Amino acid sequence: MDYKSFDHITLNQKLFSKKEVLELEPKEKNHIKEVIEFLKEWFSDSTEITVQTSGSTGTPKEISIPKQSFVESAKNTCEYLKLDKNINALLCIPVKYIGGKMMVIRALVSGYNLIVQEPSSNPLVNLTTPIDFIAITPMQALKCLEDSPKKLQEINQIIIGGGAVSESFINQIQYFSNQFYSTYGMTETVSHIALKRLNGELKSDSFELLPSYSVSVNEEKCLVIDCPTLSPKSILTNDIAELTERGFKWLGRRDNVINSGGIKLFPETIEQKIKTNYPNLTFYITSKKDELLGEKLVLVCEKEVEINLNDLELEKYETPKEIIVKEISLTETGKIKREKI
Repeated sequence: MDYKSFDHITLNQKLFSKKEVLELEPKEKNHIKEVIEFLKEWFSDSTEITVQTSGSTGTPKEISIPKQSFVESAKNTCEYLKLDKNINALLCIPVKYIGGKMMVIRALVSGYNLIVQEPSSNPLVNLTTPIDFIAITPMQALKCLEDSPKKLQEINQIIIGGGAVSESFINQIQYFSNQFYSTYGMTETVSHIALKRLNGELKSDSFELLPSYSVSVNEEKCLVIDCPTLSPKSILTNDIAELTERGFKWLGRRDNVINSGGIKLFPETIEQKIKTNYPNLTFYITSKKDELLGEKLVLVCEKEVEINLNDLELEKYETPKEIIVKEISLTETGKIKREKI
């Protein structure tokens, strides 16, 4: 399936040919205009697409990715989730980033009807069209669950990417009959390469690889991704992982690991435990230099809040030694910009 063979797309229940897309000139500066501009780039003579990284682990940068890699990634997701022309999918995340772009490319590959909506914290609140498939961020997922739980349950398949999903959210969706997945991927892998089921009988604590991907770990336990359709070389990540039969367990990022008294601690794992008790708190775990421990755990909160550390069900060495209140910076996609104290 060559990328040049996809020459039509269904947007908001209307079929557009390549020629019609190239002739469109939306006047308002909104999400549909951004989608049209991306499609024009897709239908251009260029063999690559320029994509911006989110900036959660460093300065945002632009990278070029072959169009064929977009198609291969879309095929993997469409086959795994059985996405086809008979469904409605909702695009409610910025098309500026890889997650939004891939919702558009999946529409080209599968033929599904793509409903384009302005990104917001709760994209379901004013929605009247039945939706079968949606990609949202953890923040959007939590807001939809709080304000529009019935509408959330009516969507057949929900993929959540861009950050960790809180244990509180996972606990609340356990008995929903629809399918919730957490995604693992990055701009360099052209969106996700693996999905983790969050609810139902197939709930898992590890990510299952999509077709054509394989992974290994290096000496530092960092995940190494292999997929010839994406890159001729292996992609080395900064993610510490433990391999499983069908994929891997994600433990945290190597650059976030804290060595406290000789014990390696993963902030992301500790944060998941804290979020169970404080789902609406904006915070992160970091470290501070300490003469005795080398590094001591610090809990950074955006606002003053009464936190009983004894109620958090943390191991002794996982318990923060200090709580600091300060402003927390976020990326455009809602990810926390971590910093050492």
